Amino acid sequence: MRLTLSQPPALPGRASGRPRCRRWTAVGRSGIRLGLLAAFVGLGGACNRVDLAAPNAADPRDAAVSESSADPAGPGDEFVWPEDPSHPILSISVESERADGTIAIELMPELAPVTVARVIELAKEGYYDGTTFHRVIPGFMIQGGDPNSRDRDPSNDGMGGSDLRLNDEFTRAPFVRGVVGMGNTGQPNTSGSQFFIMHDDNRSLDGRYTVIGRVISGMETVDAITRVPIDRIGRWGPRDRPMENVVMKRVAIQERVAGERTTSTARREEGADEATDLPSRGSG
Repeated sequence: MRLTLSQPPALPGRASGRPRCRRWTAVGRSGIRLGLLAAFVGLGGACNRVDLAAPNAADPRDAAVSESSADPAGPGDEFVWPEDPSHPILSISVESERADGTIAIELMPELAPVTVARVIELAKEGYYDGTTFHRVIPGFMIQGGDPNSRDRDPSNDGMGGSDLRLNDEFTRAPFVRGVVGMGNTGQPNTSGSQFFIMHDDNRSLDGRYTVIGRVISGMETVDAITRVPIDRIGRWGPRDRPMENVVMKRVAIQERVAGERTTSTARREEGADEATDLPSRGSG
């Protein structure tokens, strides 16, 4: 599937002075256009949204691409995932009315050493604690990691993130169910803190987003999150936002020794239960 991006003139700002997202257009093989929000906020800020390369724009749940032409690796050229019993684990404790549980992500520094190191740093700082999965599209992915989502004001969810922009670390790792990637703005080197977990395969994303690892346990929690009622048209905020808060109550790093997990790394030496100051708003 061929994916092209076109950028119309910038939209005027809202009366409140908050910048609006520019609209990007993804064009599939059928020629049907799917409008996606991707934008710049403040000084280099942006809406970190993953493109929907959907064959049928009427239903974003059709995002999973099954055509062999969408597989850049080609037939018989299977990607080999790095294996190391010492890989760190990103442990996400999820809390909501309909989706409780823990998602364990095996981080793979071999794929993206700088990005993985940054995610570990943010997790240890408590950066992700209390944020939400602010964007959920069944059959595609769930996305979170924006500190703006912590304030429970849905209008700015997806527009914030870490001030530090990361260079892209693209690999041939395939975007299949359970793979974890970093959000970006559609522009090079714009990943920050937002990440997404694939609910289903979508190989059209390969080589366009940085892969940091994959889920090793807790996909049933990801499945439960996709069953939460979702605001598809954006009545109270961005499109595809859950109508109940799906909170990452605690995000911690667990080190492993010979495949066994050790005690979770404390996010602070002291005051682990204290509120974490939010960094200035950026993208990502």
